[in-house]
Amino acid sequence: MNTSKRIANLDLFRFLAIALVIYYHIGERFTLDKTVAIGKYGVEMFFVLSGFLITNIYYKKSAGGNLLRFWLQRFLRTYPPYLAALLISYSAVFFGRGQDFDPGFLFFFQNFYQVIPFFKISWSLCIEEHFYLMFPLVVLLTSRATSSKHVRLALWIAITLTPSVIRYFAGDFQMKEFGYYTTATIFRFDGIALGCTISYFINHYSVSFRSNGYLSLFFAALFAGVSYWLADVDSQFKYCSGYLFLVFSAGMLLVSFYYSPDFVLSKTLFVKQIALMAYSLYLTHALILNVFDKIFHKYPAFTMLAVPLCVTAMLLVGLAFYKLIEAPSISLRDNLLSFQPWFKKSTRRPS
Repeated sequence: MNTSKRIANLDLFRFLAIALVIYYHIGERFTLDKTVAIGKYGVEMFFVLSGFLITNIYYKKSAGGNLLRFWLQRFLRTYPPYLAALLISYSAVFFGRGQDFDPGFLFFFQNFYQVIPFFKISWSLCIEEHFYLMFPLVVLLTSRATSSKHVRLALWIAITLTPSVIRYFAGDFQMKEFGYYTTATIFRFDGIALGCTISYFINHYSVSFRSNGYLSLFFAALFAGVSYWLADVDSQFKYCSGYLFLVFSAGMLLVSFYYSPDFVLSKTLFVKQIALMAYSLYLTHALILNVFDKIFHKYPAFTMLAVPLCVTAMLLVGLAFYKLIEAPSISLRDNLLSFQPWFKKSTRRPS
């Protein structure tokens, strides 16, 4: 399979992830349909994809040979759009209710709060930023700990399972509110870790899932089914394992997409464009949703128009944000990293 096919299908994977996230948040506001819960799957898809892609880049392009370059790549890619969205979000709550600004938002601490006062969707971005900070250090430690690829794989698997263990000993399964127990990095980094594990396996083992795409899809559905069943179970097992089953489902779905031939949808311009601006959509969609929520609560007779109008506005604002903020920040990053000699890539291939 060539790279273009893999990228095309991963674009579809990213498209589905952002679509599910938007579906979940819109469904919370404008419908009572229980199927909106499936939207939570979208965040886990993003987590797994992030871990997978960053690890692939690290091993295939040797970006990991220069820690400063790796950190700057990720910082300049994600922080400027995040900061712009944070400014917009805070402006809304400041003028709306006089909300005080919390400097913790500048350093991605808010996902450890019991209550995130505004810009709530940023909790998942915090986890990703913490991951970007720790990832090269974890790779360095595992590389120096052992030269055996089998032991290193076992270490990645152990890292993936660690949040479930932490949830068992530290979490309160009766804590249903959105906040610390459901957003803190120590409880929720299993998705990104699994993406890293899958990428490590693919890069270091000759085993191919190319002929087993349907098998991966079967396991994705199986794990998703177990997670859906656990949604109605109020127990410690649910809190410890529910996220893990969801994560493994997203991981198997990623493997299936990665090794499958191009899907028809993967080649469509709409899917490619949405995938391209998925980060911008994620950053801005909640703000648009809040605006429409206020409008249609004042005019309930027009609620049937809320969803199509809201989605349209999200796409337009997301596109504008991508063109005006995200794309220029990417260009700035590329120019900066190519200009400074101490940011040059290392020729050493990481192990």
